[in-house]
Amino acid sequence: MADAPSPLAGEGRGGGFSDAEWERRRRAVDQLCADQHLDVLVVFGTSANARQGQAQVHFLTGFLGYQDAYAVWKPGRDPVLFVQYFNHLPHAQRVARADVRWGGARSVDAVADELAGMPRALRVGLVGSVPYVEQQRLSGRLPDRAFLDATADFLRLRLVKSDEELEWMTRAAAITDQALATLVRAAVPGATELELQAEAVAAAIRAGGQPHFLYLSSTPMTNPDRIVPQQDLTDRRLQPGDAIILELSAAYTAYSGQVLRTVTVEAELTETYLQLHDVAWQAFHEVARSIAPGVSAAAVVEVASLIDTQGFTICDELVHGYGGGYLPPILRTPGTSHGPVPDFVFERNMTLVIQPNIVTPDQRAGVQVGELVRVTDDGVVSLHRIPQRLMYGGESAPTLPSSAGGGG
Repeated sequence: MADAPSPLAGEGRGGGFSDAEWERRRRAVDQLCADQHLDVLVVFGTSANARQGQAQVHFLTGFLGYQDAYAVWKPGRDPVLFVQYFNHLPHAQRVARADVRWGGARSVDAVADELAGMPRALRVGLVGSVPYVEQQRLSGRLPDRAFLDATADFLRLRLVKSDEELEWMTRAAAITDQALATLVRAAVPGATELELQAEAVAAAIRAGGQPHFLYLSSTPMTNPDRIVPQQDLTDRRLQPGDAIILELSAAYTAYSGQVLRTVTVEAELTETYLQLHDVAWQAFHEVARSIAPGVSAAAVVEVASLIDTQGFTICDELVHGYGGGYLPPILRTPGTSHGPVPDFVFERNMTLVIQPNIVTPDQRAGVQVGELVRVTDDGVVSLHRIPQRLMYGGESAPTLPSSAGGGG
């Protein structure tokens, strides 16, 4: 992997990726169609979840939209990208590696017209959360076609990252680190949660990226009422003795870093919070050490049982795939599982977030730590350089090591 992205990385047609990278993607998607006996794919993108819902369209075209979009992929030809907002067309035409068209009054009708011009494309794979009414519209207009859910297969081919994708993600992680360092410096008594958000957003933009999201909760450690970072920040003013728990992502094109930390305001951790924090980092390192190529998800979940056996629980997921969207696997502890452990085996160059959110049994206090990592032949390596420790509000930008530290 290159040490640093080129100065123009992320710019230009196709998002700045090389011709070789686009050919790799083309071969992978064409092979998916062949394996699943699909004549054509219809890939749906939505602006939901901070545009993570656009990740699959971006993977095919290099366009990261702000409104519903469809990409029609037929093996052997360029994809067709239907953009819903007419005033978004000029940008899409500049950056997308596709035949870009306006979706008209209703993009799904434009997709149906395109499919109608392919009379031999009888098996149509759908990728993404296509709204029910739009699926019905397609089926009603094209009753001779079989519409099949290809989302899981499409996501599976995206789990192992290329060198160029890893380069983008390393850049995104560095931008996220800068945003976190700036937020921590601003976390002093009197500052509001919203002001911390403003600092992180500005820092991400100054570092050459875009804000993706910030979840954050602040609460007094002596009388806590928050257990997990919340999605809507408030105008609550920080006070000495507060704990701040946060999840921060900043993006470079469609790829984001992700870092989770606990911060205190003019205080050391109380006894309860110190125990939670120690268990959180213990879980992070033990889980990180357990992940390597060939290891099953079940083996990792078994390691995560250390949280349950120490009498704590979690609210947020413990491990999830990440990088150009929210990806499998999604893992919890044995005692907090929402269903069967997925039949999943880790591979080299998969990217994940390990993020222990340790919560007291009475659901009153919680902390969260963790970050984005890459699976290597020797285990996982962090893509972040921010120190793996408690942060103190108001401290100067934490010293960043010269290279990313390992998870183990």
